[in-house]
Amino acid sequence: MIACYVPWLHMHQPLVWWKIDKGEKFVSNLQKMLLSKDSRERWDARLIARAYKNPAKYVKQLKKDGYDPKIMLDFSGVLLESLVELEKNRVFNKIEVGGEKIGNTIKLFKEVLNKFPSSIEIAGSAYSHCYFPATPEEDWAYQLEEWQTTYKKIFGKRTLERVRGFWLPELGMPGFENKLVKLIRVLTDVGYEWLILPLQAVEGYEHLSYEKRIQVACQPHMLKIKGQSIPVIFRFPSDVIDQQAGCEAKEVYNRAKHAGKIFNGNKPALIVPASDGENGNVMMNEFFPKTFVPFFKEKIDKSIGSLTVSEFLGKYYKGNGKFHIKSEIKIKIFGASWVDTHKFWLEGTRRLEMIKKVEKLSNRFHAIKERLKDRNLFEEIKRALLIAETSCYVYWGTDFWFDQGEKAIDFANRRIDEL
Repeated sequence: MIACYVPWLHMHQPLVWWKIDKGEKFVSNLQKMLLSKDSRERWDARLIARAYKNPAKYVKQLKKDGYDPKIMLDFSGVLLESLVELEKNRVFNKIEVGGEKIGNTIKLFKEVLNKFPSSIEIAGSAYSHCYFPATPEEDWAYQLEEWQTTYKKIFGKRTLERVRGFWLPELGMPGFENKLVKLIRVLTDVGYEWLILPLQAVEGYEHLSYEKRIQVACQPHMLKIKGQSIPVIFRFPSDVIDQQAGCEAKEVYNRAKHAGKIFNGNKPALIVPASDGENGNVMMNEFFPKTFVPFFKEKIDKSIGSLTVSEFLGKYYKGNGKFHIKSEIKIKIFGASWVDTHKFWLEGTRRLEMIKKVEKLSNRFHAIKERLKDRNLFEEIKRALLIAETSCYVYWGTDFWFDQGEKAIDFANRRIDEL
């Protein structure tokens, strides 16, 4: 095998304030879309709901037919909770796409994760899809812990123990050594063994040749800073395999083989294209029938294989208790995201205002948290803070989403005021 291909799908829907009966409360944006008066929005919501089900559905079918599919997934904590709530209210039993009812997505994932644990690897993420470079450092550990608590509550302790890698929302990698040290520490403290990064975060990325970018992206590296370290892998360059724009099975095979020849290492090249799992026509309608299924039915051979990331690291980079990885990587001083810069989260008057308000809210919480003897109240206010840190509230740069962020901040502040 000269190359190992495994697709990665990132899944998230933010919470929004929505009028329910005579009041307002936080609901999933997916629920808001399903209840919309706009027929196009309602239809898109059905396709999105199906997209969340697709990985488990297609893995189950391929395994039934005797094939061995592999896929990486990550879900935000708020999305997992929203899927549970939608199914609790039997919403998915009432909608269908192309004659197929969506049904109980979480139940299906439980079945597949338990029955075929080597086919789907789930990576951890932040509870509310916070953008780490714009989130107070004091809350990073809370975001990680709340995600793990949510995942364990839904899927169980044994399934959580199989979560070994981590996905930074928007692949937002902080810069500056003090922040990187803190990030590595909080990740390893809660048990994460590796981290996926955007290739744009590599120091000197702009000056790397096409071949060098592939060589860097095709192998794991160690990120070491001031006594802290963690193995990292990279999202495969989208100018080679653009998963979200569409790349059918034959083309994935050819490009993975091309990358493997450029890599030309004594171990296989690791090919991890990553994209949103529900964003756009390709991911909602085409990826699984045109890429995923035919690849695992027809394209696995002696040259191109597939393993999940943790399987790959364990097989080819196994060491004494840890992965044995010689290559080291340095990160740009300012960090990066999967759209190169931080501008969609950190630039603009209102974005900066929101960051300051979130920082003030976080400071208020940390100032009073020791006095919160009631555990339920502590958890309620902490979750309100974490939700206020959702990246979507600033990313889109529109009044609707800014207003959602303002409402989330106001809600958390009111709960503190009530104390």
